[in-house]
Amino acid sequence: MKVSVDDIKNSPNQTLKTSFNGNIKDLETDGPVVAELIFKCLGQCINVKGQIVANVKLTCDRCLKEFYQKFELPVDETYMSGAFNDGENKEIELKDGDFVIDLYDETEIDADDLIYQTLILNLPNPSVCDINCKGDAEMEKYLKKEVSDPRLEIFKNINIRKEGK
Repeated sequence: MKVSVDDIKNSPNQTLKTSFNGNIKDLETDGPVVAELIFKCLGQCINVKGQIVANVKLTCDRCLKEFYQKFELPVDETYMSGAFNDGENKEIELKDGDFVIDLYDETEIDADDLIYQTLILNLPNPSVCDINCKGDAEMEKYLKKEVSDPRLEIFKNINIRKEGK
């Protein structure tokens, strides 16, 4: 879904509310991805706020089973036309609020890409199907295996005496 910058600027109060209910390319979900987004023009900036709800298919990093996890994510992104193209090639210090997406000469905002990036950047690492998941048999053997560093063996036989005893 593409949202025209002109449509945002020409809407009442320069605010455009959109709804998305469908699939996102390269993202497997159980059911549609639902998003309510509000595009607001603030001079050269366009702020996008809203909420995304999706049941995303993940693979457990321990047992490799596929499972679905529900995400309810807030959206707060700012786009700016010509944000970094002031004609001067000098270094600038970024401050809070300076993290914006430059539209360059684009006349549309790709809401699908915004939704996709918001979901992908919020995926858990590692992905675990259950807090008690111990993984498959191979993983269980690895977890039970006691690993010791031979360089630390000397510390097993140290006697420490306290002063005065």
